[in-house]
Amino acid sequence: MDRFDYIMERLTEHYAYLEEKGYKVVCLMLQGSQNYGLDEYSESYMSDIDTKAIVLPHFRDFVYEKKPVSYVEILDNGEHIDVKDIRVMFEQFKKENISYIELLYTDFYIINPKYEDLIQPLFDKREGIAEINVNQFLRCIVGMSGNKLKALCHPYPNLIDKIEKYGFDGKQLSHCVRLYEFISRYCRGVPIKECYKTQDRELLMNLKKQLTANGDRVMTKEEAVAACTFYFEQTKLIESLHLMKEDVINIETIAFLDNLKYEILQRKFEEDIS
Repeated sequence: MDRFDYIMERLTEHYAYLEEKGYKVVCLMLQGSQNYGLDEYSESYMSDIDTKAIVLPHFRDFVYEKKPVSYVEILDNGEHIDVKDIRVMFEQFKKENISYIELLYTDFYIINPKYEDLIQPLFDKREGIAEINVNQFLRCIVGMSGNKLKALCHPYPNLIDKIEKYGFDGKQLSHCVRLYEFISRYCRGVPIKECYKTQDRELLMNLKKQLTANGDRVMTKEEAVAACTFYFEQTKLIESLHLMKEDVINIETIAFLDNLKYEILQRKFEEDIS
């Protein structure tokens, strides 16, 4: 099975899993390493297939003001499905969160056929959504880079073995470098879809595996902290050089998202009460 078929097979299983749990899924999208060209499937390293899903509330839940769904489902094999009510997901798009904007640029997604005519415009309008507020987009990139620096040596429960062994998580360092690469290229006018794909796969794959840049040895904790700090500071520098004096907000694109959300929920609620 080739890479595309393998990834789509896993997305199909994620979609079916949520349906079996009773969710009305309108779109499920791949997130993570595959979108950056940083996935690997070998005996020594297997990339997870993680997704984000847009789900719709039942009319009953809406009337009784039940809190919109927003949580991460962890499958038995360790893969993650970030389940988001459409109202929550669309707010993340408005906030210019780079990890959510990423979803609009992935090559791997499944759209519910009943809603394809409404969901497809979301992908068609991705350029405008990504630039609702360019300043905010840049701030989000820097904010995420800072989070990766903070997480570099933090003993999260799922990383405790790695932290105890190496003193740091190489994946956080690779993300920090990737975000620097992204903002550098974005600010030079490179199309966003191209910015998500790394131009230095070998470097980032080595860093993910706790190795030095050329892969000749394991990196020390001190080296990792110094490198992560350097790339975070460089990312901040680029942001400071390209921030406009005032935020410019694209009101038309926000209205597009609000109207699209309304139309999708209207169709769903008509189904619920028919």
